[in-house]
Amino acid sequence: MLQFAKVLALAEQVAGRVHATAEADPVDALRHRGFIAAHLVLGVAPFAVIPALLAFGLAPQGLGFAAFAWPVVPILIALGLARTGDLTRACLQSAVAFAGIAAIVAATTGGLFSLATPWLALPLIEAALSGSRRAIRDAAIVALTAVAGLACLSLSGVALGAPLGPLGGMIAALYAATLAIRAAALIGAGERSDRDARALAQLFAGSVRDLVTRHAASGAATFVSPAAQTLLGVSARELMEHGLLARVHIADRPAYLRTLAGAAGEVEPVAVEIRLRAEPALGQAPRFVWAEMRARRLQGDGAGAGVVAVFRDVTDRKAHEEELVAARVEADRASLAKTRFLANMSHELRTPLNAIIGFSEILSDEQLCRLAPERRADYAALIHKSGAHLLEVVNSILDMAKIESGAFAILAEPCEIEPVVDHCVSLMALKAEAAGVRLSAHVAPDAPMIQADRRALTQILLNLVANAIKFTPRDGEVDVEVQARAGAIALIVRDTGVGIAPEHIARLGEAFFQADPSYRRRHEGSGLGLSVVRGLVALHRGEMTVESTLGHGTRVAVVLPLDCREPGSKHAAQSVSAPPDTSAMVRLRA
Repeated sequence: MLQFAKVLALAEQVAGRVHATAEADPVDALRHRGFIAAHLVLGVAPFAVIPALLAFGLAPQGLGFAAFAWPVVPILIALGLARTGDLTRACLQSAVAFAGIAAIVAATTGGLFSLATPWLALPLIEAALSGSRRAIRDAAIVALTAVAGLACLSLSGVALGAPLGPLGGMIAALYAATLAIRAAALIGAGERSDRDARALAQLFAGSVRDLVTRHAASGAATFVSPAAQTLLGVSARELMEHGLLARVHIADRPAYLRTLAGAAGEVEPVAVEIRLRAEPALGQAPRFVWAEMRARRLQGDGAGAGVVAVFRDVTDRKAHEEELVAARVEADRASLAKTRFLANMSHELRTPLNAIIGFSEILSDEQLCRLAPERRADYAALIHKSGAHLLEVVNSILDMAKIESGAFAILAEPCEIEPVVDHCVSLMALKAEAAGVRLSAHVAPDAPMIQADRRALTQILLNLVANAIKFTPRDGEVDVEVQARAGAIALIVRDTGVGIAPEHIARLGEAFFQADPSYRRRHEGSGLGLSVVRGLVALHRGEMTVESTLGHGTRVAVVLPLDCREPGSKHAAQSVSAPPDTSAMVRLRA
């Protein structure tokens, strides 16, 4: 018994030492340890039953006694595996050794129809536990060879004795028991490995802000990380199967499915940017977030291993990119408008300067003046008109520059609106009469006094009335109206002029913009009048609304607070709209 205990201790020590090639993988190491331990037990156990056989008078005789040398074979196979680490070859050697024992027992107990014949399937089970297809193939060849041998022996009618007796059955039972123990150990190790892998995956997925998903070949999500709550405001369960596809923007679904399909067939990751519908807060409208999707095929056997995808929130980046694009478009548009403005401005400046220079030369030439003395007054009037126009252009440019730079100071003081309106109408009366336009004014009796810059109010009204007269044909009408409103006052200028095209009305008030930028436009002007008005209205914390119907006239309303000094009195624009017909309306703000 002492010697037997020493043998078992040696067996445990050898089984605990596997080849270095198997130590890296816990499952492979378990397979090696199980194989070595099982074969050491198979080699040692028969010696433990010898005293029992002798006590019951079952001592083997002749060939049966020689069969006790067979247990040395499993020990040698186990030691060989520990030395080489070749589990496939060890399984083949074990299959040959056990198939030989099983074939001998079957041949001596009935041949092909012996109860020992099914034992030939045990080497196949052992080969399956190795996880090697080659080992399974080799074990199947050995088992089929043994079955063929038994069939030939049965057909020949040769009868053999039973040299192994109960020893063969004991070896088979012990072999089957070791296989069962090894199978249970491998199953348990596999389950633990899967649990550890899932726990590690959950830990990893839960520790990152990006949404991680796994997809089957059909595109259905089989795993969704907890980051779904952070990104979309929904639980991971709601995105399982085709729940994620349902939240992809309908215009982005083809790109989403193409990315999954492309990743399944590519080694390198495939990326795309898509929109995902996030769960809205209570009482809010649905919203979409931009996400960068990077998909990659999982490493595995075949193409059905699946695809893993990582979704990163890039909403802020996309918004910044859109802002940059919009800013670039706006800058290009402003640059084009400035170019057109400078081209037109050269005409606006050159025309009055040529008139001033030309007629002043005529007046300075005594000989020419004697030829047409009655025209002196006309020449002087033309010089005055050209100078006034030139001064108007320069003042508009200077005022616009001051407003844009923030250097235009508003001097708020108590101001009655009716005298301002009367003054502006009287100044524009001659211009309206010359253009054949009827100019009228109506001030509401309850119009209150306001705190505003009188000079700025005058300039606002003069620019609006001048524009209305300029774009109103003969026999047309221009009306100035003042209305009292809650906490504010409205200055309204209506005309029956040519109107403004819908595509131009939204840009009215922009610096350097003219609805008709060509050199041959019918009406003179720098295009800065409404820009100055818009800037002055903004300085008063008010708003300007333009409504126009092409061919029927325009209505401009300026709403100013009663006290422009109060920060909370600003009348901000709430909406912008343009009907699809020839009429349009827009609120302009600074």
